[in-house]
Amino acid sequence: MVKLRSTILLFTMCMFCQNGLPQLTAGVAQVDITPPTGVAMYGYGARGKNVSEGIHDRLYAGALVLANGTTKLAIATIDIGAVRKENAENIKAMVRKQTDIQNILLIASHTHSGPAQWIKETEKRIAEVIIEADRNRKSARIGVGVGEVREGHNRRMITSDERLIMFWANRDRIPTSPVDYQLGVIRIEGSDGPIATLVNFTCHPVVAGPGNLLYSADYPGAMKRILKEKIGGQVMYLPGASGDINPFWDKTPPNEGAFEQIEKMGRAIADEVLQVSRHIIEYDEMPRISFKNETIPLASRQDTARVERKILAEINTVLIGENLALAAFPGEFFVEHGLSLKKRSPFKYTFFIGYCNDQLAYFPTIQSTLYGGYGAASATQVEIGAGEYLINRALIKLMYQGNKISQH
Repeated sequence: MVKLRSTILLFTMCMFCQNGLPQLTAGVAQVDITPPTGVAMYGYGARGKNVSEGIHDRLYAGALVLANGTTKLAIATIDIGAVRKENAENIKAMVRKQTDIQNILLIASHTHSGPAQWIKETEKRIAEVIIEADRNRKSARIGVGVGEVREGHNRRMITSDERLIMFWANRDRIPTSPVDYQLGVIRIEGSDGPIATLVNFTCHPVVAGPGNLLYSADYPGAMKRILKEKIGGQVMYLPGASGDINPFWDKTPPNEGAFEQIEKMGRAIADEVLQVSRHIIEYDEMPRISFKNETIPLASRQDTARVERKILAEINTVLIGENLALAAFPGEFFVEHGLSLKKRSPFKYTFFIGYCNDQLAYFPTIQSTLYGGYGAASATQVEIGAGEYLINRALIKLMYQGNKISQH
């Protein structure tokens, strides 16, 4: 079920190396953000008026702050359905008031077993955990590897006569396409051991269905718990272009083994992370950190009379060293977008990150809109082609950041 295919890169650093260049520092912190029970839960209209009744596993926000002497980057991963723009701006403002961190990525895991609404206390806790991670910085080194985990399927099945079937659950593991089984692993270590492991994987965290009324981080939560027990440090989940990718055991009721399947999927991913981690090799060059942010106005799908670009989409690109690129987007992008970004990127290791700094619903491909269905005709608000446009903008930004634009 799990196949290893790992290639590795590692940059090694302390505060300042002997040639006087600034070295990488990294700090982490984590906070429990599990809300009280009795509130509406995120993600499933089928829950109706039912509210949370308890806790299966607790929800967390984890923060990582990286600095190389000239640039600071904060990444916060949050066990919640969505980060809205207003939440992101409030958190950024609190962090910037007390630190010099300007570059901030706030990433929702997109669990459908979390609360539906945010509260001010949650924003405050996330801001405080980023500030704490900044205080905790110490000399570090960073490495990256990739593997493969064959979990998840494409829920949009096109028949031989060109009809769309929404293929939600797939317990028999029937092959589907396209899918993205790549597993990305970013390891950050200090002189005394692991600081953080960031795991990039592409699949909706919806093993537990609308019948579940217990808080849970779904399979990313199980994966994080298992890895923390095995390798230590802080484990963080970076969701990929998961818009049309579901777990095989999609929307499983608790009495049909939802939490057992969450554990199995989390363990399959954790096992591959361990395999990739064992093959990470040190590389003796210093990294630079380049961060770019752009807000792009988009038109609404419903705006047919005249094009008014009132939807503001924030994209963020990060280049670490010469080979590691991150591109973060504000919504649920179909898997082809992530595959396109990786294939066309000039950087050896390029990871797509969704659900970042806002939630603008689904970004279907142009082709998928011809077939319609959930995510392509409904639950989407942006103009057709918006996903392709944002991917192109991110690629252009990354190429400029890496000075890979031809001058000829």
